[in-house]
Amino acid sequence: MSGCLNIKLEDQYSDPDAISNTTTARELLASAYNSLPRYQMELSVLGDDFVPTNLAGKYAEMQNLYAWQEKAIDDLSDNVWSEYYMTVAIVNALLARADGITPKDEEDARLLENICSEAKALKALCYFDLLRLYGPVYSEENLSKEGIILKDRLELDFLPRSSIEDCASEIETLLKEAATADNASAEVFYLSTSAVKALQAEFELYRGNYSAAVSYGLPLLENASSRWNQTDYRNLWADNASADRLFAPYIFDSFYTDLCYDRESGDYFVLDNSLVFSDSDVRKDWAVHMINMGGKQVTALGKYNRMYYENATVRYINTMRYSGVCFTVAEAYARDLQYDLARQTVNMLLNAYGAEPLVDGLSGEELVEAILHEKHKEFAGEGVRLFDLKRMGRQLVKKGNFGVGTSVTVNADDYRWLFPIPQSEYKYNDKITQNNPQWPFIKTD
Repeated sequence: MSGCLNIKLEDQYSDPDAISNTTTARELLASAYNSLPRYQMELSVLGDDFVPTNLAGKYAEMQNLYAWQEKAIDDLSDNVWSEYYMTVAIVNALLARADGITPKDEEDARLLENICSEAKALKALCYFDLLRLYGPVYSEENLSKEGIILKDRLELDFLPRSSIEDCASEIETLLKEAATADNASAEVFYLSTSAVKALQAEFELYRGNYSAAVSYGLPLLENASSRWNQTDYRNLWADNASADRLFAPYIFDSFYTDLCYDRESGDYFVLDNSLVFSDSDVRKDWAVHMINMGGKQVTALGKYNRMYYENATVRYINTMRYSGVCFTVAEAYARDLQYDLARQTVNMLLNAYGAEPLVDGLSGEELVEAILHEKHKEFAGEGVRLFDLKRMGRQLVKKGNFGVGTSVTVNADDYRWLFPIPQSEYKYNDKITQNNPQWPFIKTD
């Protein structure tokens, strides 16, 4: 059994004394961090970050995902669902054991509080990603519709999907509880208090609570422009500390290597031709990577992909950044009709990077579009854009090889924006069916 049902963690932690102090609790939490799914590349391929090259046909699975083929999305969904819920299961095991830990002193009590804070934030992050993938767009008319399964118990349990409203309420509660700890000095590969605030800001933007998004995010941007410079942007993709990182899990294996066919021939996918950086923009050297394919220079993804070409070691996955908070706050300002503040906020980042700032007087939907375009450039290839496209109810146009022509158009009301509930879940859980519209229900014995 997989998904929510594959949670019989007593098999691993049958002895209640196994998690008996802050050291063993931190070790179990480290396992949860390590299990956090990494599907940034696949989500970027689903979105409009990339266009295929002449090599894409050699990677049928990824090409089918780019084309939004049912089978490819279904296969991805099965892995995404089971892996996120496995992380949730480890967190639930930790929180269940944490109540029985007696701290040795005040410092130990503070450490335990931070561990529980991080665990709740990690669980909220998992729920948030799952809700955005498997639930409909957050809106008043969708609040009663089905979202995801909320699971608090460690034991094997068969639960229905909760409503969008209940899922959002649970995420909000987890984040508020996580934010009570004083964990500001946590290492970047842990969810610090600042990372929790950034997640709260993004979550409130998702819910359309624009003033709340600003109130959570704006304090994080004090002196933020000092974080954004040429040296530090390079450090984001190198094995070095970066002032822009808020949360970046530490890894020991390869990452993004599946984007490249081989170093001589090039990549299966390259950047969409709408993602253009000016020569003065310090991000240009690392956000993009010029490679030769078929005798012509093409604009490939830089970042982790460039590190692969250069045999550099990837140690961090930049999951949350201060630059992301900047775009969250700027968009919230713009949607709240505070246009001057929106421009000032995003221009703080653009000016620091030497990019062209947004022009004075830009307002309304034109300003929102400009902010989202700059955000698309900043986070290309990082799995962020797909969530924005769905949240805004946008049509998605998939282009042909090297961006020429149109291959597929995915309308805003297309059923595939909601990932299918995996068969592995509803096969054993009779409270779950395949009720995400139009996805096939595979009958089981």
